[in-house]
Order: sequence, then C-alpha cells, then structure tokens
Amino acid sequence: MMDELRRSSAHVFVADISHPVLTDGDVHHLSRVMRLKNGEVVTCSDGRGTWRVTHWKDGSVESVSAVVAEPERSVLLTVAIAPVKGDKTDLTIEKLVEIGIDRIAVLQPLERSVVRWASDKTSQVMDRYRRIARAAAMQSRRVYLPEIVGPVSLDALGADAVAMAEPGGQASWDGVRTLVIGPEGGFSPSELASSLPTIDLGSTILRAETAAIVGASLMVAHSRR
Repeated sequence: MMDELRRSSAHVFVADISHPVLTDGDVHHLSRVMRLKNGEVVTCSDGRGTWRVTHWKDGSVESVSAVVAEPERSVLLTVAIAPVKGDKTDLTIEKLVEIGIDRIAVLQPLERSVVRWASDKTSQVMDRYRRIARAAAMQSRRVYLPEIVGPVSLDALGADAVAMAEPGGQASWDGVRTLVIGPEGGFSPSELASSLPTIDLGSTILRAETAAIVGASLMVAHSRR
C-alpha cells in the first residue's frame, strides 16, 4: 500500500477523481466525527482504481497531487455468505472488505437458513450492506470498491473455482476463487451432494460469521502469495 494512503487522516470515495467533491455524509463524518483540521491529508478514490492526495479545507478537499492509477488484481476473490441472525452479517461484510475480498455474494435462503427476508425488505437490506462495505473500504484505504451482489442462488455461483466451506473438506486452496459459507445450521446433505468440492477451515467448528472471516483470510493469503 502506498504510504500516502496508509498515512492519510481519512480516505473517501468520490464520483469524479479529477474534480473530487465530497458527499454530505462524508463532509459530516470528516468534520463532526473525525474533526479534521484544515491542511490534514485526505486521500480520494473513484472506487475504480484511481486516487489522489487532497487537503481538507473548510468542509471540502483541495487536490495536491496527480491522479494515481492502481492496476486491478489479475485474480479476483469472492465470498458467498448466507445471512445470519442479528448484526453478524453486517460485521461479516465489514471484515471481508477489510481482509481484501473483491466480491461478496449474499445467498438466497438455503435449506437451513434462519434469516429469510420479506421480498419488500430485500432492496433495503442490500443497500445497507453496500453502505457498510463502502465505509469498510474507506477505513482500510481500498481504491477498488468491492462488489456486493444478491440475493443469488447457490447454483448461480457456477462450479468453476468454487468450493464450499465444510469440516473435513478435501479440496485445496489452489484455484479456489469463490468460497461459499453456509448458514448457522450448516449445509444440508442435499446441498453437500452437489458437484461443488468442499474445503476444510480447521479442526474446530466455527460459527458462520467466523467461518467467513477465517476462510477469506486463508483464501487471500494463499492467492496473494
């Protein structure tokens, strides 16, 4: 990570990197929550790989560097998750973004899923997940915004480079680009009987949210070596 990104007082996403303008929400956060002082460094990104250094001044930012373009990774990683009770899905999305996952797919209810949204709530929940992902990407100084998609079916993930997290799974991390995490009750026998390989995350039984974080960490570490 570039030192300018790491050391900036804040990192934000803007619509136009050539003329960065903050949203009202970001202005409030930087001024009222973080209480930035004039002259502090704020890095701005368009979420598509380009970014620049700016200085905070009276509720806006002034560009002080040229635009930097970061190449996209050649291998993009996806974690598919089944929503779980309470705010644990929010936490999971936040941590997956911090770890470096490129795409998070929210699954339609599986056989043992506890969380099942009413159809009129789906859009609202997905919008919240995207806001959480954006905030986590700002905190972790990412210049590519992660993609949040769903709800999607298990079949829609395809079979290429996909593995399901399951105790005792025998698949290798070599070639795994999409990791599927089951709900609180785990995958059903019929789901495990699909053509997808299973991959083991360790010797203990993990909660769904823990499995997502551990599995993402293992996949990222293996892929980025």
